[in-house]
Amino acid sequence: MAAKKSKGWRSGKREVRSRMVQMTRHLVVTEGKETEPRYFEGVRAALCAANERKVAVIVKGTGKHTLDLLDFAVEHCRYAPETFDHVWLVYDKDDFPASDFDAMERKCTELSDGSRTFHALWSNPCFELWPLLHFRYTTAPMSAAECQRALAQAMSKDLGIEYRKNLDGTFGAVDDKRGEALQRAGRLDTHHRALGNIKPSAQNPATKVGEIFDVIGPYLVG
Repeated sequence: MAAKKSKGWRSGKREVRSRMVQMTRHLVVTEGKETEPRYFEGVRAALCAANERKVAVIVKGTGKHTLDLLDFAVEHCRYAPETFDHVWLVYDKDDFPASDFDAMERKCTELSDGSRTFHALWSNPCFELWPLLHFRYTTAPMSAAECQRALAQAMSKDLGIEYRKNLDGTFGAVDDKRGEALQRAGRLDTHHRALGNIKPSAQNPATKVGEIFDVIGPYLVG
């Protein structure tokens, strides 16, 4: 009986070890072709050598918007040689129709089948809100241009960096404040829900970009 118990324990240990080293593959598909891809390439580069064997991140900047972005991601998954466990769609409200913007979360849920999960990483009004939250909290509605100016002012004041749309190194410059940004994004979500603003198009300012770090954050250097 003792020998049988020992064999089962050893077998279980091997199964746990196998699960621990299984790689997960992530496809990040962004609306923008410069700002967002450069940020997420910084995320990918922050994976240490050991974790690159556990997490693979592929970044695609498309120039496509809302539902066209989702179509691109679905087609890429269909024909790509690798299989993706998570697909992260990064897109802005900007001036696009509220109906399309709001539909993305629902469609991502419908496409998620247990083997692959689609995530709607939206920002209202724009992606720059996510790095801005690394510096300060605000509930004031703003346009994309106003948000970009606020980020440029914050980076200039706090870091001495001149922000521009295609800036390299944004992730590395702000990431030491990621915990604060995640907390502020959560506060914004609570703020809007308290006001009854349930639809993404009604939540200005707000962003879901930080949700990717719930999954890959533990694998990043630092």
